[in-house]
Amino acid sequence: MTRSLVQISTGLVQGVLSEYDSSIVVYKGLPYAASTAGENRWRAPQPPVPWEGVRIADTFGPPCPQMAFGPMNILPTQSEDCLSLNIWTPAGSENDKLPVFVWIYGGRFIAGSGSELAYDGTGLASKGIIVVTLNYRVGILGFLATPELSEESGHNASGNYGILDQIAALKWVQENIAAFGGDPSKVTIGGQSAGAASTALQTISPLSRGLFRAAIPQSGWRYPRDPLLSGLAPAYRTKEKAESQGVATVKEKGASSIAEMRKLPLKVLLEGNNKNDEVWGNPPFYRPCIDGWVFPYSYEECLDRGILADVPVMTGHNADEGGTYADPEFTEDDLKSCAKQKYGPLAEQFLKLYPVTDTIDAREAWNQAARDNSRVTVALWADEYHKHAKSPVFGYFYTHAPPPRQGGPDAPPSRVAVGAAGPDSQPKLRIYEKDVPRSEYTYSKVGPGARYGAFHGAEISYVLNNLYAQVGYDYGDNDRKVAATMSSYWANFIKYGNPNGEGLADFTPIDDGKIMSLGKECYSVPLAESPERIAFCKEYLFSQKSW
Repeated sequence: MTRSLVQISTGLVQGVLSEYDSSIVVYKGLPYAASTAGENRWRAPQPPVPWEGVRIADTFGPPCPQMAFGPMNILPTQSEDCLSLNIWTPAGSENDKLPVFVWIYGGRFIAGSGSELAYDGTGLASKGIIVVTLNYRVGILGFLATPELSEESGHNASGNYGILDQIAALKWVQENIAAFGGDPSKVTIGGQSAGAASTALQTISPLSRGLFRAAIPQSGWRYPRDPLLSGLAPAYRTKEKAESQGVATVKEKGASSIAEMRKLPLKVLLEGNNKNDEVWGNPPFYRPCIDGWVFPYSYEECLDRGILADVPVMTGHNADEGGTYADPEFTEDDLKSCAKQKYGPLAEQFLKLYPVTDTIDAREAWNQAARDNSRVTVALWADEYHKHAKSPVFGYFYTHAPPPRQGGPDAPPSRVAVGAAGPDSQPKLRIYEKDVPRSEYTYSKVGPGARYGAFHGAEISYVLNNLYAQVGYDYGDNDRKVAATMSSYWANFIKYGNPNGEGLADFTPIDDGKIMSLGKECYSVPLAESPERIAFCKEYLFSQKSW
C-alpha cells in the first residue's frame, strides 16, 4: 500500500512493510476493543480507547492469557489487554475495494493468537486480498459461564465471550476496513479446528448476520449426528452444564462471587485451563455453550430451523484426521475390539467392508473407514444445509502431507518432539485421548512421531500461501506447487464465492456422491470407493444421537 498512514475510528495508524514482500503493508496490534481486565473480565467486549497522534502499528498485540501447548508459536508476553487485530493489505488506495479474509485461529478454544507465524497474511495478500487475523479470549477467560454472569449480562446468557470478541472484530472490520482499501461487503471468514468451529458458530449466530458473505471452515463442520463432534473443537455444552461447571470452577478457585473472581490473579485462574471435559473424546473443558443468545440452538436444530447465514461455504477435512489412527502397533484384534465398541450392531458389516488383507493392515482398514466418514459427513451436512439455503457448498478432502518438522510433533521418533515430557519443554497435551489400551475405542491412537500424513492442521500454511514463514520444514517443489494451487482456490473463493479460476482443476460443489480431493493432484472423487461403503457410513451416522 503506497499510502500507509490511515485514519480509522480510534485515530491515525502507520503501517510497516511486510518483511516477506515489500508490496504488502502490515498493520499490527490494532485494538478493536478495550482491555478485558478488571471489571471487563467476563463481559462482552467494550469499545476500544481512542489515541492522540499517530500509532505506529509495527508490533503485534499480546496474546490473550493462556497455556500454550505443542508447536504453537505464542508471543511470551500475555495480557488481558489483548483484543487486537492485524491487517495485511496490497491496496494502493482506499478506492481499491479489495475482498477481505478474516482468519480465526484454532487451538481447542484454550490457546492460540493471531500473531502466530503459521497465520502470516503476506502470501495470501499478494493475491489481491486483504487478510485480517485477530485475538480472542480463550480458556476460562473466554468461556466461563455461571448463573451470576448470565444474570448480569442483560441477555440471560454467559460463557461465549471468545465468540463475542470475534463478532466485535467483524464489526470493526465493517467500520474500518475501507480505509485500508478493503470492501466491507466482500468479507469472508474462515479458520481451522476451533477457528472452523468459530466460523460455524458465526454462521449460526443471529448476532453475526450481515458481517460476512462467505465462510471457510477447515476441519470443523460435520453432519450433526456425527459422534466426532463430541470430542473435537465444535463440541459444545448446554447452558445448564456450562453454568453448573462454572459454579464448581468458582468454588474451586476459592471465590464466592464473580466480583471475587475478577480480582484473582491470572496465575490462579489459568490453573487447569487446558483440562479436558470428562466425556467421550475428551473435548476441552472450556468451550462454547448454547446460551440462547450468541448460540441459540443445537447444530441439528439450527439446521432444521434454517438458522444459518445463507452464504457460500467451502469446507472439508484432511486425510489423516477425523478419527484416523497413527499407532503402527494397532492389530487386527484391536480393530475388531474397537469396531464392536464404535459400530455396535454394525460391527460385522464394518469388518466385511473394511477387511484386513495381505496389503491392508488393521490400522489402514480403520483409517479407510475414518476417511470415508470425513467425506460422507460433509456431504450429509451440505444436504441438511440445502434444505433452507441456496448458496453452494464446496466440499474438499485434503491429502498432501508436509515434510516432518525438525524437532516437531511430526518428527521421526529418533528426534525430540515439541511438548515431550521434560523439565525444559512445554507441557505435553494429550489432546484427544487418555492413555488407554489399543483395544479400547478412542478418538485417536498416537504412535511414535505423534502426527501422521495429512494431519490436523497440515493444510494451513499451504492455503495461506506462507511456507516462507515456517521454520524447520524442508519444503520442496511439490510443496510449493501445492501451496500455489491451494492458495489460488482459497483466493478465488474469497474474491468470488467460487474457488474456480484459470489454470485450476474444476472444483465443483459437493453433489451426486462426489467431493473434491485437494493435494499434489486435484480432482473429484467419490465419497467412498463403493456405494456399499457410502451406504454404511450413512447408516452409521443416521443411527447416532444429534448434536
